[in-house]
Amino acid sequence: MTRYIPTEYRANLSKYKYSGVDESLVSKYVLGPYWTKLVTFFPLSMAPNTITGLGFLCVVANLLTMFYFTPDMTGVCPSWAYFSFGIGLFVYQSLDAIDGKQARRTGTSGPLGELFDHGCDALNTTLEVILAANALQLGQSWWTILSHFLTLGNFYLSTWEEYHTGTLYLSAFSGPVEGILMIVILYLITAVTGPQIWVQTIRSAFGLSSDFLPFVPDVQVNHFLIAFGTIGLAGNIATAFQHVIKARKDKNLPVTPALIGILPYTGMSLVAYFWLNASPQIVNEHLIPWILYMGLSFGYTVGLMITAHVTHQPFPLFNVSFFPLLFGALNANLPFFGFERLFGAHMEDIYLWSCLAFAAAAYAHFALVVVNDLCDYFDIWCFTIKYPKKAE
Repeated sequence: MTRYIPTEYRANLSKYKYSGVDESLVSKYVLGPYWTKLVTFFPLSMAPNTITGLGFLCVVANLLTMFYFTPDMTGVCPSWAYFSFGIGLFVYQSLDAIDGKQARRTGTSGPLGELFDHGCDALNTTLEVILAANALQLGQSWWTILSHFLTLGNFYLSTWEEYHTGTLYLSAFSGPVEGILMIVILYLITAVTGPQIWVQTIRSAFGLSSDFLPFVPDVQVNHFLIAFGTIGLAGNIATAFQHVIKARKDKNLPVTPALIGILPYTGMSLVAYFWLNASPQIVNEHLIPWILYMGLSFGYTVGLMITAHVTHQPFPLFNVSFFPLLFGALNANLPFFGFERLFGAHMEDIYLWSCLAFAAAAYAHFALVVVNDLCDYFDIWCFTIKYPKKAE
């Protein structure tokens, strides 16, 4: 095994067993029966990871469509494109939900499925932020950055919680279920009305007079949605902390070491803020490579967390994907300490694309090595079923 899965932790792969709790009423009474029926349309010869990958390709196709019409994500796409965004995301959610069912049907459940599933989910989080930012007309702005870090924060918390509790918790209102459905509806509304509806103020959008609740600020609809997401994150933070603290106490383990696991994301967020604050041209002109770099760096980080979870390794607090971020922030803030930048603002775009290339290479190396390691250990293939389940 490689450095991602040291030899002493290899045997733990055989001990892994997925545990999940879904308290969503939508999942139980609406989507659940649909997913149960949907999975029966897929042949038993199809590997679960293939189903997950097909769903992810739908989102990639959506992103490429957006880039074709508005490469800087600030323009307006045709109505059919926004309709396709909604369909693509719903298809992704559906296929992402049934891969586990397919694994049980085919007798191929295991840690590889969780790693592949969570890896696609982590990348999809960033891609949907870009698509939603275009639909909501947030453009290249701090609002888009805030929405990105809110969604990444939710995903990080969920992964951190699963590492320490051994269970993936989905609350009565969760991102993978209700959150995705809300974004699907957002895309469909955009397809019908156009994205201009989201830049109206709330009173204007709903035809309310200025005398109605005059003490409430009349904010834009898109900004209100981001504020709503912030409240949701606060609730998820409280719930995740409760679950982790309870799990640690039930195991007679100290709580503080677990809480330290929050530091990588909060630290990364603060460093990112200091860089962007010192280089506002990134926010206004070069946000695409920034978001893609941060998304891949995040995917690498949570990938290490999930690998540590399924192999019972120590929680990963630092990794190589942080280095470009730290160096970029340091360079941008050197004038604050009385020194000249090592490279000026005019070179920062090139540096950002270099960061993106570095993160992509690091993530690709991690994904290929870990997938190959797991396939070798379990004697399986990733996208095809090596040993079909025998009929009973």
